Amino acid sequence: MKASIELSLGALLLMSYGIASQAQQPAQLVPQPVQSTAPRSLTREQQAVLDKQDQDIAQVALDIVRTIDEGKAGEVWDGASPVAKRIISRDDFLNKIAHDRAQFGAPGMRMPMGIRHYRYDGTGKLPAGAYINVLFDTQFSQVAQSAREMVTFILDPDNVWRFAGYSVR
Repeated sequence: MKASIELSLGALLLMSYGIASQAQQPAQLVPQPVQSTAPRSLTREQQAVLDKQDQDIAQVALDIVRTIDEGKAGEVWDGASPVAKRIISRDDFLNKIAHDRAQFGAPGMRMPMGIRHYRYDGTGKLPAGAYINVLFDTQFSQVAQSAREMVTFILDPDNVWRFAGYSVR
């Protein structure tokens, strides 16, 4: 499981580098009469690569929640970012997962709800960096309404996306 997640995240890293290098244009020496402050739009090819990256990371997130479903949250923590490991110990992570999941019961139907990209400057509770949240709307056996599961990834200093957190509400 850990090797599969790391391999998938490594592939995402390579795609991210390709997109970033394609999106960056060398500075022009000739002044332009009007400079747009709007962000540059991506080419179709760049957008396709980003869409594929999002699909891949969504699959990794689904693998992570399924691993948690199987009672193997320790394996998830073992492959987590060092940033996450500094925030919560393995025992605290396992206890939190057990406590949170006990309130909801067994998971049933799980629907992907989207992917969100964030960049934090480190002034709040989270360390500075790039984050991706993958959201799922999940039916659980002990609650009438569906719950929201969120799997968070951080881009580590070695430019590899790694698991950084899980929550269910």
